Amino acid sequence: MMAAFGGKGHREAPAVRVRTPAGTAEVLRTHFAEHNRQVLMLTAATLVAALAAWALLYFVSIWMLVFLMAALDVSNAHIPHRFWMLYLVSALCGLALAWLDNRLNPNARPVDRKPPWEILMDFLLAVPRMTLAVGGNLAAWQKLSDSDLLEAAELLHRLGNEKRVPMSGVRLQIPDPEAALRILYALQMTQVIDTQREGNEFWLRLNSLRPASLRMTGAEQAAE
Repeated sequence: MMAAFGGKGHREAPAVRVRTPAGTAEVLRTHFAEHNRQVLMLTAATLVAALAAWALLYFVSIWMLVFLMAALDVSNAHIPHRFWMLYLVSALCGLALAWLDNRLNPNARPVDRKPPWEILMDFLLAVPRMTLAVGGNLAAWQKLSDSDLLEAAELLHRLGNEKRVPMSGVRLQIPDPEAALRILYALQMTQVIDTQREGNEFWLRLNSLRPASLRMTGAEQAAE
């Protein structure tokens, strides 16, 4: 207990670690590996749920068909021999319609009231949209090269020192536009940095919810 205090009763500054960009790059490698592991788990869970939903929908369709034939008193009622082909074509049409809807309304916002036809479409496209979400989840996979990781680490150290960096200044540090886009997207996707607009300029800041392993400077760690 007394070891945490100096001779005059003042508390000593906490021990902190100041990493080099190369060390931070290794931390980022681990950070993205953990993120990708979660992406794989979520993708696998979504795929299993989608397959289960398609199977359930198939048996419900058969049950409804049998119920309809019984209600109409169809003699010698039986399931069509190639009903599965009809179901497969219907499923593919549903997937195509859900994909087209996502393309036409990429950022659709939820509303309080919907017309009946939209409610019906949401119900009919629920399983196709769940299936398409498999690809959407997998798109969150992040793959950065060694040079990308090092440039990302240098950017984080700059943010740790300067607190914020203008988006226009990133090109001076990361000349390759494609690499800059990959790095900024990966850091934002995994909640390491934030983007904020002030006037006509976008500013980058370190995200306060980033992992503790990505605290950049000793002064920043001591303050937090």
